[in-house]
Amino acid sequence: MRSFLSFLLLLALAPMAVAQSLSGRVTDTNGAPLPGVNVAVPALERGTATDADGRYRLGNLPTGPLTVVFSAVGYERIEQAVTVSGEVLLDVVLTEVIEELDVVTVREDRVQEALGRAPQSIAVLEAEDLDAVRGQTLGETLERLPGVTTLATGPSIQKPVIRGLHSDRVIVVNKGVPQEGQQWGAEHAPEIDPFSGARIEVVRGAAGVEYGAGAIGGVVRIEDEALPRTPGWGGQVSASTFSNSRQAAGSVELEGSPAAVPGLGVRVQGSLRRAGDARTPDYVLGNTAFFERSAEVALGYALGALDLEAHASHFGTDLGVYRGAHFNTFAALESVFEAGRPPVEYDFGYDIGAPKQDIVHDIIALRGRLDLGRGASADVQYAVQRNRRQEFDADRIGGRDPLERAAFDLILLTQTLDAKVQTRPTRLLGGDVFSTVGLHGMTQGNRSEIGYLIPNFRSYDGGVWARATWARGPLTVETGARLDSRWLRAFPRESGERGDFVETTRTWTGASGALGAIWQFTESWSVGANASAAWRPPSVNELYSFGIHHGTAQFEVGDGSLGTERSLGLDATLRHQSRRVAFEASAYATRIADYIYLDPQSEIVVTVRGVFPEFRHRQTDARLLGFDGALDVVVGGGLSLGLTAAAVRGTDTSRDEPLLAMPADRLGLTATYALPSLGAFSTPQVEVGATLVREQDQFPIRLDAEGDAVALDYVAPPGGYALLSAGLSGELRLGATPVRLSLDIENILNTRYRDYLSRYRYFAHDPGRNVVLRVQVPLGSS
Repeated sequence: MRSFLSFLLLLALAPMAVAQSLSGRVTDTNGAPLPGVNVAVPALERGTATDADGRYRLGNLPTGPLTVVFSAVGYERIEQAVTVSGEVLLDVVLTEVIEELDVVTVREDRVQEALGRAPQSIAVLEAEDLDAVRGQTLGETLERLPGVTTLATGPSIQKPVIRGLHSDRVIVVNKGVPQEGQQWGAEHAPEIDPFSGARIEVVRGAAGVEYGAGAIGGVVRIEDEALPRTPGWGGQVSASTFSNSRQAAGSVELEGSPAAVPGLGVRVQGSLRRAGDARTPDYVLGNTAFFERSAEVALGYALGALDLEAHASHFGTDLGVYRGAHFNTFAALESVFEAGRPPVEYDFGYDIGAPKQDIVHDIIALRGRLDLGRGASADVQYAVQRNRRQEFDADRIGGRDPLERAAFDLILLTQTLDAKVQTRPTRLLGGDVFSTVGLHGMTQGNRSEIGYLIPNFRSYDGGVWARATWARGPLTVETGARLDSRWLRAFPRESGERGDFVETTRTWTGASGALGAIWQFTESWSVGANASAAWRPPSVNELYSFGIHHGTAQFEVGDGSLGTERSLGLDATLRHQSRRVAFEASAYATRIADYIYLDPQSEIVVTVRGVFPEFRHRQTDARLLGFDGALDVVVGGGLSLGLTAAAVRGTDTSRDEPLLAMPADRLGLTATYALPSLGAFSTPQVEVGATLVREQDQFPIRLDAEGDAVALDYVAPPGGYALLSAGLSGELRLGATPVRLSLDIENILNTRYRDYLSRYRYFAHDPGRNVVLRVQVPLGSS
């Protein structure tokens, strides 16, 4: 470890100036940095690529005139003549262009070249991809990516599962702020506005170097476009309707820069979603309505080398919890397990009754960046988050209406401070080196206003990290290391729900590291590999929870003796990108020592609030093996085909049996056909798709009272299923205004199915057919 850290320190402290060099920054017309832009000097047969901040550097150049070429997929190519003498600075602005192949507009990631130089497996959803699913949850949005599934608790709660891992093992970064909102719960979905964000990036696999303890499974980064800096105002109105729950959703975004205040950028957005009860092919899922509202404001000001931003957001939702998952007697619960459908028929409605959840999440973030010149910069960010979660009981206790008082009321306050410095690009061993070092601090406090599920606690986190990238010709090597520490003081009850409160303190320290490389062995093919080590301390609920978790309809018990999870991972990715074919396939292996999981107990807990399956937090050693991949082909004549595939095998190596709740194998197929324009309706296209999910046959078993083998979690996994979908989209020009329209039909055949990762699969089927209409109207000229 000392040698590894010494190597990183050498990279960070390497000489900052080299004679006869060319460096600068590449941005788009809005001033946003462009990563992965090819920067080449044809006469010297030399080149490099811009980093994540759009910066580049070419060293050891000969004195005299040279021609430098800047190129990137989706942007105009620029040739710039320069005269090299000493250190030359050259900033370039690239203009976006649209390229068409056989009538079909081929969607190519703006950062395709950057992804081609990333050893890790990374998937990106750009604005066009996000527009096609606006109004859906974050989990539903990410499902189209290979290796990503969802853990669902009813139709309104979906959280992302990356390669079999979720919750505290996946970090969600919302506009630069790691989201902290009681994410330990299986039904605690990220509090994210589904209309927010212009780009989502998913890192599949451990990413603990930059994001710290907890990023064992991966990272989801939600990013906005850069704030406008040129005078003008514009925006967009988006609206969606969903037939299944009769949901209506809408959003208004305005942004611009006033001519009177040069350098000032403003963005304001507000969104609403309201839905009634969802419906399966045969019956209504009673009390699954929800009402959601979001708002955010962002301000930015550029003053020379200094760029300042402030961001504030509010998210609130009231959502019903499926009433058919709560029972007053063991016989009623057992009968539902056996019958496979609810014993009560519900009528459709928009009312939200008990049980339900009320959630509010607020964020305020302040950030600044100082351009230090010659490719160096310094960033600092302070953020404060307040999350309040109230969960209401299903039944009257003591004759009181359950909606009068929450069963538990948790308030989580989080403050974070992050700083990082990117050093000037240097030369080492004939290649270009980009280095970044950073610091992280966090304080967190949880207060329980009512009830008891997890205790009050206070925690403090601190971390230091360094990362470096070395690039020479077709070879790029990335490495990094991080050290984190967490101190926790909690006040759990001494014995379950009724004991006295006792003060306990715990401290954890751990290191994360990564080493990866990618080799572009031809113009269109590359192969990358990455090795990583990550860790996470047990969360408070895993240590000390005790009680009914109403959202999941289960009784949870923590274990105060749990230790640290530690993972070692390897993954390899093969990529191909050409004008007609895009291909990526990844294979991975992860070992997690002291893997923490919820273990279903054979006993059912009987309480005054009803009967609930009991789950206890345990530890074991685990191994995850899998692959995921995607293929897109432009066939020609307006036809494009797509395929995604993913499979993961989780094993409890201590017991030599499958892990519980691993995603089933799945395959996605799509065919898109571009139609001729019809008058004012331009760029129309039709898409049909199929999702094929195999029955999960890898699950742990136990012996029942009669000695028969049964599923460990009460009910055997449901059968596999196939869902068909279709959609039509295009642009309708009303005068000078282009209106984007799409009509999609999900689950066309109204197939009856249950997904293995649905928390309600014990009680009900998943929702049936859904017809979705989306409309997007631009505003202004910006």
